[in-house]
Amino acid sequence: MKESRFSIYFRPFRAANASPEMLAFRVSWKRTVRDLLVLALTGAALTTAFPGVNFQPAAWVCVAPLLWMCFDVSKRRAFAYGMVWGYFWSLTSTFFLREINIAIPFVFGAVLGVFCAFWAMLIPAVCRNLLYPPEIRVRGAAAVETVERFQPRDEILATLTIAAWWVILEWIRSWIFTGFPWNLLAATQWKNLNLIQICEYTGIYGLSFLVILVNIALVFTAKDLQAVFRGAKYRRPWTLYLALAVVGAAACSSFPVWKRYRALYGPGNVTEYAVGVVQPDLSQRREGGIESTREALDVCAGLSEQLIADEKAAEGLWDGVETGPGFQPVRLIVWPETAVPAAYYGGGEFCAEYRGRVRRLIRESKIPFLLGTLTFDNVRSATDYDSYNSALLLKEYPLTGGSIRYDADMAGRYDKVHIVPFGEFIPLNDTLPVIGELVGMGRNLTPGKAFRPVDLAEGVRAGVMICYEDVFAYAARELVRNGANFLLVITNDAWYPTSTEPEQHYANAVLRTVETRLPMLRCGNSNFSVLIDQFGRTVDSVTKRIDPETGMFELTPWEQKPAAGVMTVRVPKDYKPTFYVKYGNVFVMLLWAVFAGGCAVALRNNAVFRRDAERPEGPAGKPGKKGVRTSR
Repeated sequence: MKESRFSIYFRPFRAANASPEMLAFRVSWKRTVRDLLVLALTGAALTTAFPGVNFQPAAWVCVAPLLWMCFDVSKRRAFAYGMVWGYFWSLTSTFFLREINIAIPFVFGAVLGVFCAFWAMLIPAVCRNLLYPPEIRVRGAAAVETVERFQPRDEILATLTIAAWWVILEWIRSWIFTGFPWNLLAATQWKNLNLIQICEYTGIYGLSFLVILVNIALVFTAKDLQAVFRGAKYRRPWTLYLALAVVGAAACSSFPVWKRYRALYGPGNVTEYAVGVVQPDLSQRREGGIESTREALDVCAGLSEQLIADEKAAEGLWDGVETGPGFQPVRLIVWPETAVPAAYYGGGEFCAEYRGRVRRLIRESKIPFLLGTLTFDNVRSATDYDSYNSALLLKEYPLTGGSIRYDADMAGRYDKVHIVPFGEFIPLNDTLPVIGELVGMGRNLTPGKAFRPVDLAEGVRAGVMICYEDVFAYAARELVRNGANFLLVITNDAWYPTSTEPEQHYANAVLRTVETRLPMLRCGNSNFSVLIDQFGRTVDSVTKRIDPETGMFELTPWEQKPAAGVMTVRVPKDYKPTFYVKYGNVFVMLLWAVFAGGCAVALRNNAVFRRDAERPEGPAGKPGKKGVRTSR
């Protein structure tokens, strides 16, 4: 039979004609493709554990395949494996960025994937030097292959070292290059109310540690079972027992917490502060013209007018009622971050109209307003000034000169401290102005000077956070250390109208309430305008519906629609800072010590191996050979 021209070209790759080197290459190539496919799939599968899907079990197992494949490979291959796994995890979990520009998630995935690559790169070195005794390694690869299982003590040390390294990298990611602590492993557990209570002591990093600890323990358990299938005697998986015991202890530790904080937030220990929250559900219109800007003002003002009217009607219904908790008058109305895309104190006809309508609402209702807007300071010229993303507290005040008439003006202000790179400022713009020209953002906001709470009323000090500041644990912590006794978030997720970003943002913010043990009132432009208590539970929302089966109200914070509602914040009168608020990331520092200890033992074992490998005689008196090493 005549051989086709096509088959002639591939004749060298046929098994009958291939050299041993070629066959080895083909096996290696197929294995690599298989490994990369598994890594891509499991990395992407981890995204299902995050808000949007909320399949929490995926978080406890989806990192394990990466560890398994990096166990005994070279550092270079481990780095590549970690990069692939991390890229597909980051790409899928931040794919909402496509709504700004389709290219961003693909670039951003590579940036975040580097952290996973550095984690994976250390795995083979740690496993090689902590799990295989130097006296066995020095005898070469054949001796290493005979090691079917490891000492429980060595497994536990390796597990703790690798887990600590993961959390340390998360901590670094939360601040390096302005930081991006979005969707750390901890965020997968935001609905696990018993488990998240440890954040009062460890911050979010304690949750991440528990999740990665179980992943690592599962790998060692699987290796033990692999040895059993090969004929070894069954042994209890002590590493898995330890991991599950730690997780169980963390969950059980929440029981006394519930009792303690229910008492602290009981009747007589709190100030009930009713807040009207306006959720206008406006499209992103930073570049909008006068018509879209006026529409935004009309929607916000209209919802506020309706809220004020409902408030007066409710007040009338409570007249003469002396039983029950009593009527709580609205003491503040909140608009979201830059809901009206114009500077409140800006010049021009529309800004004057903006101020006039807000002041009229304040005078007629006698209720202060807090709204997000741009502000300007240190005006040096028409084009040179400092601009801030601010929250203004606007109150009624008496006019001067003995007049009995009143007006409304600023009574407090918070300037956003942690501004968004490439959203609110261009990094290195002064040094490399070409970056600003390429991005075309057209502005560079100035960061605020400090996390200063806003005094709303006697005994009520709001720790205001703007935009995505609520995903930064340090921001909430600094506000509380400076005197805030409840958290108030104004944000605008209109940039992402069709993705899971709003829910991810909300879920990351929930953990701030547990870290600080303070309630959080959240005012969003599109959805997730909610009240969260000190346990991380969502207890109220501006959007609700009646359950047809029970006839009771059901919270629907994810609903994207214009709405306004009143929520009563229980502000503690005698707040005592949590361990995390007082001392910060002590847990991370403890993990640094664990990591350093594990690395010290690994370096010592490696030094012993190198010393024995270079001796003229082996450890058992047999001739040695300089440079005998194993690739494991």
